[in-house]
Amino acid sequence: MSTVVRFYQYGPPSVLKVEDEIVGTPGPGQVRLRHEAIGVNFVDTMFRDGTFTVPLPFVPGIEGAGIVEALGPDVTGLAVGDRVGYFFAPGSYASVRLINADALIRLPDDISSERTAAILAKGLTAWMGVRALYPLKAGEKVLVQGASGGVGSLVSLWAKALGATVIGTAGSAAKLDRVAHAIDHVFLSNDPDLPSKVRAIAPDGVDVVYELVGQATFASSLASVRNGGTIVTIGAASGEPNIDKEILAVRNIHATGGGMPQYVKGPAVATATAELFDALRKGILGEIKVTRYPLTDAARAHEDIAARRRSGSPILVP
Repeated sequence: MSTVVRFYQYGPPSVLKVEDEIVGTPGPGQVRLRHEAIGVNFVDTMFRDGTFTVPLPFVPGIEGAGIVEALGPDVTGLAVGDRVGYFFAPGSYASVRLINADALIRLPDDISSERTAAILAKGLTAWMGVRALYPLKAGEKVLVQGASGGVGSLVSLWAKALGATVIGTAGSAAKLDRVAHAIDHVFLSNDPDLPSKVRAIAPDGVDVVYELVGQATFASSLASVRNGGTIVTIGAASGEPNIDKEILAVRNIHATGGGMPQYVKGPAVATATAELFDALRKGILGEIKVTRYPLTDAARAHEDIAARRRSGSPILVP
């Protein structure tokens, strides 16, 4: 039997229903995975509330970690008992699930399932930002809009470890305190003087802006980046920005972005996960704080995300 959380209609966290079901035998190319930890991400709430439409009924969740219980036909490279994780395979809010074997990553002995579920999707998104979308170099100047968030803090810390001068913004003084000790400069994202403060540090403008907020901060991002610089869009918490392509062209500013599965695929998966695990071992990404919820309390996890009551990366524990 498996405990499963699913929803039958879009709506608030209360639409999440806890059910029991029998998990069958894995088919060709599949394994049966018993979760030890399940990641909870903001995108899960967007599936639930209908921001992103999905076929109903739907089991939310995109990442998790656990132990392989059974192998289907044609599965190679894995064995029963292997510890594995995954970062983009919808349907993770379940104690046991069937999943395609090619979505799985074998976990090193020193990286726990809880740590994996808390960091894998966010960490690989940060890797995409500093390695794939804009290969950051030592000595460059960086502005991270939304530096206190889950992905933004990882981008900030990784950029600092790579030798960049990092300027971070957040929506409140309390949020700034989360990263102020680890990066070079911090400002409020709604400060009307933000571009001038950034240019006091980088007179020509920053080399790259990592934009995680979107519409609310894009104007200051544009005013803060140098001519010939780059704006990397990773999410848009305040809504998609209105981008004037003519201004970008006149100033020769390159705008780029995309979803992590577009860039962390094929051979890049091994490279990205190896670099992420190495960064974790070295402490580059700081202490990974985890907030645990029972799987049956998934609705409360979503409520806490909406109310911004959580203090660490939320995970569900079956």
